[in-house]
Amino acid sequence: MKKKIFSIMLAAAMAGTMVVGCGSNNSAGGSRKADKNSITVLVESGSPAEALAKETAEAFKEETGCEVTIDAVAYTGMYDKLSTEIKAKQAAHDVACMDVVWLAAFADAIEAVNDADTSDFLPTLQESGTINGNLLGYPMWVNAKILIYRKDLIPEEKVPTTWEEYQTLARELKTDDMSGTTVFGSGSDAVCSFLDFACQAGAEGLVFDKDGNVNITDQAYVDALNFMVGNAGADYTPADSLATAATESQELFTNGKTAMQLNWSHQYPAAVKALGADKVGCAPMIGGSAGIGATTGPWYECVMKNSENKEMARKYVEFMYGHNADYMNLTLKIAGRTSVYEEAGKEAGNEHTAAVLETLSAPQSQARPMVTTWSQIEEVLIGVVESSLGGADVNATLEAAKTEIESIGR
Repeated sequence: MKKKIFSIMLAAAMAGTMVVGCGSNNSAGGSRKADKNSITVLVESGSPAEALAKETAEAFKEETGCEVTIDAVAYTGMYDKLSTEIKAKQAAHDVACMDVVWLAAFADAIEAVNDADTSDFLPTLQESGTINGNLLGYPMWVNAKILIYRKDLIPEEKVPTTWEEYQTLARELKTDDMSGTTVFGSGSDAVCSFLDFACQAGAEGLVFDKDGNVNITDQAYVDALNFMVGNAGADYTPADSLATAATESQELFTNGKTAMQLNWSHQYPAAVKALGADKVGCAPMIGGSAGIGATTGPWYECVMKNSENKEMARKYVEFMYGHNADYMNLTLKIAGRTSVYEEAGKEAGNEHTAAVLETLSAPQSQARPMVTTWSQIEEVLIGVVESSLGGADVNATLEAAKTEIESIGR
């Protein structure tokens, strides 16, 4: 999942300088001499990682004597920046905050943290952060889709838990002015929805099975895609599914144009703020024939092997993990620790944390494949969803995509 949502929602809050620390005039993105009293951290600009890094930099300095320089870069430039410095073997960053889909590509450049206490990691986060037996970072947050609905229109006993209940209720809720629900047919959000439904339909391993074989022609993927196509073609969803992703769906929901949506969990607090707590409810992700399931979108804080101050970098990622609860005070209200979600869920307005916990705890919830070619594979899957929603034969589309992904490899 592209993280442009973070930038849109937090841009105003993130205005200001991109460097925290005293008297540093060097470019954070260039090579630098080792300084045991400073580290440089790469974060996505406008993201919760940037916000919390700024908020905690002074406390880390007081605790360790080490200054923190923050290099904030747009999502679209982070991968290229990391790739360039790794190939050049330049220690430009001691710590990098990474999207899970980058870990496989950069695994050889990340210092393993195999002795980390993972007992408080949210479900699936140890597995998705581990490659070839090495845990590559501490989780910052995870996002998963949940059901967000108009509780002033849907009584608790009618909140859907299955595909069939979801479709039946969407049909009942449809009016001349309101759709029952939405379908994500655009971009990486469409891919994540497709994989969500594949999880629910019984997929064992996403895109690749346990033996490394491409499995997207399995019945679970056929069922998932047919579910999306059926919903997109029904009169209870907007006609422009091919132009709909998370942001568009949220706008429809908060403008009173849809009664429910399967959207990323951070959209729940935003919907409550827009419509009021009396009108918005949330529940775990719906289930298919194999039960509840979802694909996840975690980010990790990683120590770079080329760092010339790895000991301090390790202290920093442990320090930030200790401050994981502070992410719940930011706009998105998502974090990476079970205890944080359990505690936050006791407060009104954080009901999405319980929904996420139940969703992630389901046996069918699983991470996207940890492969170096994910960006290419995702483009193929975007085409699968868009073609199928556009009327192409589902089975033929999946067969063609399987051949293409096999040619791409892992």
